[in-house]
Amino acid sequence: MRKKHIGILLLIVILSAYLLMQYVNKEPIYIGFGAGLSGQWSQLGVQVRNGFLQAVEDINAEGGINGREVIPVIMDDKNDNAHTIELIGEMDKKDIQYFVGFTVSSMTPSIDQLMTTTELMVFSPTMSTNSLIGIDDRFLRVCNASSFEAESLLSLLSQDGRKDVAIVYDSSNQPYTQPIRNIIVGSAEVHGLNLVYDEEFNSKTIKYSDLVMRMLSKEPEQIVIVASGIDTAEIAQQIRKEGSDALLYASAWATTNDLLENGGRAVNGMRVNGLYDINSNNPKYLAFKSKMINAFGDDPTFPQIFGYESLQIIKEGIESADSYEVDAVKAAIISKGRFQGLQNDILIDEYGDAHRPYYGYIVEDGQFRSMK
Repeated sequence: MRKKHIGILLLIVILSAYLLMQYVNKEPIYIGFGAGLSGQWSQLGVQVRNGFLQAVEDINAEGGINGREVIPVIMDDKNDNAHTIELIGEMDKKDIQYFVGFTVSSMTPSIDQLMTTTELMVFSPTMSTNSLIGIDDRFLRVCNASSFEAESLLSLLSQDGRKDVAIVYDSSNQPYTQPIRNIIVGSAEVHGLNLVYDEEFNSKTIKYSDLVMRMLSKEPEQIVIVASGIDTAEIAQQIRKEGSDALLYASAWATTNDLLENGGRAVNGMRVNGLYDINSNNPKYLAFKSKMINAFGDDPTFPQIFGYESLQIIKEGIESADSYEVDAVKAAIISKGRFQGLQNDILIDEYGDAHRPYYGYIVEDGQFRSMK
């Protein structure tokens, strides 16, 4: 009789443990998201958020992550490192382990803070700062480092045969813009280019008419603008207002609708270093594109795509590891290394740095068009 009681108790314990695991697995999983959703450069953050939320919707429609519903926790970091402590507090309340953010490289000090004061995995859609390359930590990303973008821009600059080049770049996002400037300036001569003007500016304080007058006094044939979409548009307006017909080039940071909406005719003919394939016929991308147009009325650009892909890779990592433990999930992502994005494969190396192709665009009639 005693053995029978022991057997019943053991059965009850096993059944209770099973039911507990089923309960735990049905608990929602909270995923943090942080970006500048207000103030300067907010369109980038808003677009990344929109792509991220589409990923949440799609994942939940397919049964969640290992059966657990994804609950997004959306936070506005205002592109200001001073707000990071507030975000950490908010995520502590929800026991968040995974964070998608930030969106501009000027938030690099916040990444350092998250790495040293939390156990979060941080997956950035659009931070391309060089200062985070090759570090074995819990920071991963789906965008290339900015040094790779500089080489791509140099290739574009070398195609047209014009030699005299000017470059202006926004120091308020220095971790992104400075490496691009340094590589272009340092390698211009090797590519047959003659650097005639080089100036940094702070988009929060600059008077663009003065910047443009100084630059045009050197009579550049090609002008590289490394700035956000709205600031690139304003500089282009001033350049054309002064009558210059120099070829204009924009960095990948500018490939948002801000450039098209604010640039008008001034950005027609502008060459742009792009991060996504405008002509992609990948069925996954076309389905995503249709959802974005239905929801927001515009074709998606790289921020929406990268926001979507970031969460999808986290999902794949969790399911591959069959664990929610951050180190196990990171190891699973690094081990897999290659992920199917919305348009093409994304390679993630042993340090969590991404490698993906660039695309050359030209602006025509208020649209990005492929240069090919």
